[in-house]
Amino acid sequence: MIDCAGAQVHVHARSLATVLRIDGEIDAANAELVAQVVRRFARLKAPLVLDISQLEFLGSAGLRVLLMLDEEHREAQLHNNVVSGAALRRLTRVVSDHGLPVVDSVPEALQNTHEFIHARRRLLTGLARQGEPQREAR
Repeated sequence: MIDCAGAQVHVHARSLATVLRIDGEIDAANAELVAQVVRRFARLKAPLVLDISQLEFLGSAGLRVLLMLDEEHREAQLHNNVVSGAALRRLTRVVSDHGLPVVDSVPEALQNTHEFIHARRRLLTGLARQGEPQREAR
């Protein structure tokens, strides 16, 4: 567990992704600290699941950090999902077109990650085959 001045980040390494469960509160006082912890795990270049389903409070600074992290992950081509909870839903009622990859549970996030990995492998395999020399038909 990593203490972030009012939020606690619990790290669970899974075979498909690193799950970061964040409990407590994310507000202006600790949002950047939480972002730094998430960035530390993003450097591993493995898919991430941010589980904020048990978060008690998410302020606008916390939402801003989630949006910023999502943009950073997209730019780095790092697959990620955010497991929603009551705190996030309160804000997304107001900001409906936020663009966060929101899911309802960790198992759903892991299933999305599994499907993403397999789709990417199929794409890369297809691209590799296109680059292979073609044999002449006899």
